[in-house]
Amino acid sequence: MFRKLKHFFHNLEYTQGQEKINYSDLIRYYETNLTQGGVLNILPLRYRPDFQLSLMQIEGAVPPHTDSEVKTSINFYIDPGVYMTTFYSPRPGAKTTQVAGQTNGYVYEMPDLLNRGTFIANAGDGWVLNVSAVHGVQPVSKVTRRTALCLATDKHDFDAVIEMLTETGNV
Repeated sequence: MFRKLKHFFHNLEYTQGQEKINYSDLIRYYETNLTQGGVLNILPLRYRPDFQLSLMQIEGAVPPHTDSEVKTSINFYIDPGVYMTTFYSPRPGAKTTQVAGQTNGYVYEMPDLLNRGTFIANAGDGWVLNVSAVHGVQPVSKVTRRTALCLATDKHDFDAVIEMLTETGNV
């Protein structure tokens, strides 16, 4: 459901563009141009066109959910705050809802979920996430803005992306 990359990414520089997606003023994605850092280099050249780069900003706890349209995201944490990302399995009959802007993603209720693992990202970390699996984010201490560059794909599932990153020696 998630896996940390071998290398660190401390020198990522970018320019923030226009807002692309906004989920309840909690999660925002922006167009972005990477001016230093070359995160696409972690992928085999033939797969790079299948990934889109965006800047993600989160302010606060994010309830358990699945992402819309995206199967796998590689997040490069610039300013991660102190947040715990948890992955879950839904119990049979789990209730779901959607927030404005969601298409094929859903929000889940905590009593309907089983914890399957957690991680806390640090600045410079890269994590591969199966965002089609249920996951949520909770602050460990105070709520701060969380910023990450995201390489996302709607074409390749988590296992396929792990194979790509194995090929390039990044996992």
